[in-house]
Amino acid sequence: MADERVKLLKILRAELEDLVEDIGLLEKRAGERLARDEITDHVFRENDSLFRMESTSLHRLLNFIDGIDVSLYKSLDELTDTLDLQVRELVREHEEPQVVSTFFSRKLKKVRDYVLSAG
Repeated sequence: MADERVKLLKILRAELEDLVEDIGLLEKRAGERLARDEITDHVFRENDSLFRMESTSLHRLLNFIDGIDVSLYKSLDELTDTLDLQVRELVREHEEPQVVSTFFSRKLKKVRDYVLSAG
């Protein structure tokens, strides 16, 4: 049972790191679009600010995941349910973009389903 919980956290961490990289690519593309005058400086700065907030929030969640003691959870479902609630609360407390909770919930469900199917 502990193996599933550990596997979930490892894979979830990788998924969130990949998401941080994707946000970095979006930032780079926005800079390129600005250089080609496809977007205004104002739009670029607003998007860049949002990308940075999302990235910072995801890094905070990565640190949070690193601090989780899986032995405190009896089952995979207990861990995933608790994680989902705690992350929503963390995002709300830090007044971070709500979409981060949505990203996290989607990744969590995806990883949970994978872990269960891999048995």
